[in-house]
Amino acid sequence: MLDKIVMILEKDCQLQTGDLLLVGVSGGPDSLCLMHILHTLGYNLIIAHINHQLRPQAGEEASLVKQFARDMNVEYTSTRVNVLSHVERSSISVEEAARLMRYRYLFKQAEQRSAKAVLVGHNADDQVETILLHFLRGTGLSGLRGMNFKTVPNPWSDYIPLIRPLLSTPRVEIQEYLAEHHLNPLTDQSNEDTTYFRNRVRIELLPILEDYNPRIRANLLRMSQIVRDDYQVLQNNVRVAWEKGLICQDSGYLSFRLSEFVTLPVSIQRYVLRKAINFHLPGLRDVGLECIERGVDFLTHGKANGQVDIMAGVRIIKEGDIYWVASWQAELPGMDFPGLTVGQQLILKIPSTLELPNGWKMQAIETSDLQKGIQMGAETLDPFQGWIAVDSLQLPLTIRTRRVGERIKPLGMQGHSVKISDLMINQKIPKRVRNNWPLVCAADEIVWVPCYRVSHNASIKPDSQKIVKLILSREPTP
Repeated sequence: MLDKIVMILEKDCQLQTGDLLLVGVSGGPDSLCLMHILHTLGYNLIIAHINHQLRPQAGEEASLVKQFARDMNVEYTSTRVNVLSHVERSSISVEEAARLMRYRYLFKQAEQRSAKAVLVGHNADDQVETILLHFLRGTGLSGLRGMNFKTVPNPWSDYIPLIRPLLSTPRVEIQEYLAEHHLNPLTDQSNEDTTYFRNRVRIELLPILEDYNPRIRANLLRMSQIVRDDYQVLQNNVRVAWEKGLICQDSGYLSFRLSEFVTLPVSIQRYVLRKAINFHLPGLRDVGLECIERGVDFLTHGKANGQVDIMAGVRIIKEGDIYWVASWQAELPGMDFPGLTVGQQLILKIPSTLELPNGWKMQAIETSDLQKGIQMGAETLDPFQGWIAVDSLQLPLTIRTRRVGERIKPLGMQGHSVKISDLMINQKIPKRVRNNWPLVCAADEIVWVPCYRVSHNASIKPDSQKIVKLILSREPTP
């Protein structure tokens, strides 16, 4: 067993004797075995223990792990976390909350202490249980591949790897190792509690499956390796799509080119969106297919603008050829919109082309074909075009930002007026750009809200004599 672990540490995990390693130790058989092996091999260790405060004996377990570390003359660090409080705040399971808080602490300590890696004691039986759990809950290739010996980047760090050296070692070999070295692990009574899903899989389901196929464990492990290789090829394509579509990112948001996204195969679309959600919710595993499908459908169908709540405070916002995956608290930049400086006013002659900020421009073109103009004014669905009649308007046309309390009579509302502020809310113009949104006006009257509504007073009628086509456009970003 020891020779196999040495090869895994050197080849699969790329560790060298003497590296400083932070090891998560609960005091159970797996983590105690891992700690002893690493110490025997001469690695420089920091033992980290997390008291989840879920069981009466949790404090005693922390003391015993501390004693293990002291007996080996190994550095020790520990913390207490309030898992139940986190469950109440985040609405996730106790198991998931404990896992997230555990890994956050381990990687925080590893970063502060400049450890080479974080190591945990998952074994081959844990791998089998994990694959079955993912299958029962519903999963794709990502879940069927199970866990890796080495994962970097991971949800908790871009450069500190998460390492599981015992992942190919069955539980029975670990128990033999402990007996051979006279090591007495702690017994976690909660491992027998079948109210936990994982425990039911281990205690109830696996024995039934072994009645059907005694080699079910080996078969699942072999399948996970095949899937892992296939998944890597797929992820290479996801990485290319991500880099090609990504526009910008910050702590609260990511933005992408929608035109790139919609051309991707649906499998790549799902993975790109899942990766974007994981950017905001690192380490969270309960991102179901229903959530991903809702997001993909929103991005590939329906209106050009809008937003949808995805999960856990993360939303997707669609704005023309840009979509955002952002937290609800994030203040998104407005650099990609045709915004003016508040209070700015520009004269739009007919015909002319007017340069606007951020690479946008507005064109005013008078049409000599009145019948075509009447037809286009009634039929055009292009939000970047506004067809208006200027016969009764006070010229010149101007482009400016909105004013407090002003109104518009949108075409199709039988002459009824609405506040510009309410129109912008109803049309889902992002709040951050409403004050800067360009409005086409005649004197004090708004005649076109670009991309959204033409005024009833500027609508084209059968007897209109002077028709102007307004075009808002922007050169594509190289």
